[in-house]
Amino acid sequence: MFPIAWAVADQETKHSWSFFINYLKDDLQLGTGEELTVMADMQKGFSAALNEVLPNAEFRMCVRHMWSNWHKKWKGEERRKQFWRCSKSSYEVKFKEELEKMDKLGKDICRDLLYYPKKSWVRAYFEVHSKCDVVEKNMCEIFNSWILASRHKSIITMLEEIRRKIMTRKVDMLKFIDTWISDISPMARLLLEDSKELVRKCIILWNANVGFEIGEGLHKHVVNLTDNVCTCRAWQLRGIPCQHVVLAYYHINEEPEQAVEHWYKRDTFLKAYKYFIQPMTNIKMWPETNNPKIEPPKPKPMPGRPQRNRKKKYGKLSK
Repeated sequence: MFPIAWAVADQETKHSWSFFINYLKDDLQLGTGEELTVMADMQKGFSAALNEVLPNAEFRMCVRHMWSNWHKKWKGEERRKQFWRCSKSSYEVKFKEELEKMDKLGKDICRDLLYYPKKSWVRAYFEVHSKCDVVEKNMCEIFNSWILASRHKSIITMLEEIRRKIMTRKVDMLKFIDTWISDISPMARLLLEDSKELVRKCIILWNANVGFEIGEGLHKHVVNLTDNVCTCRAWQLRGIPCQHVVLAYYHINEEPEQAVEHWYKRDTFLKAYKYFIQPMTNIKMWPETNNPKIEPPKPKPMPGRPQRNRKKKYGKLSK
């Protein structure tokens, strides 16, 4: 989780999202969104604002929020597990197999599932430029819970507390890098070790060059070490070698660590944290300004039937 920017808005609309994304676009020089991946939940106006401001960005939906809506009609533990298997299928053949299994769990269940565009929630159809295969935005939920106490305070106090938390977090991250045992981040190394464990289930055939056939169960995948391609797409999506790539490197007596993308390396981590939030005085020492005061947004009626204040009567109550 690397927080870049945050803002306060009265409500989630296309106007407020356009305001935020436009400033983000200018500050980070995002152009029209090429090689950018954006993930969001079912937020009102977000997709419309994104298509207008960053039309070339890849848009992904948070599968956790998508499942919350979908499972209202299709309940059950087996359907839940199959739903996640569909979403996490990294190549098209695997997705179709999982979809066939899903079709047996209810009439029209696949029709309701495919109502959502596949490119926005199935790994098999994700772009590979971002080197990130996540299907849910847990990072945002973690950030929201991290600032939960601050969010109930006044505007200035809330923003100041968030700024101090981010300032402290940067220090913690710089200390964290001293605990690394190699040039690769601990989380990336953990995923790589998992891939090494799965190698035992695979069978390899080499063409004496850079091509490998890797058999795994009923499927056979092709690995090309020169083009950094595996037909399971897990390597391209994540930037960390899958079990097929690990086996290919082992077969030619080389270490798979060299195939980990630079995003997970120490140098990239240090580049990300080389900029610092500067300390500030407290609000009493800030200079006076003639600008209008920042006021909280006006309260708006919440959806649903409003609660009634019922008068309590003491003694015996009538039916």
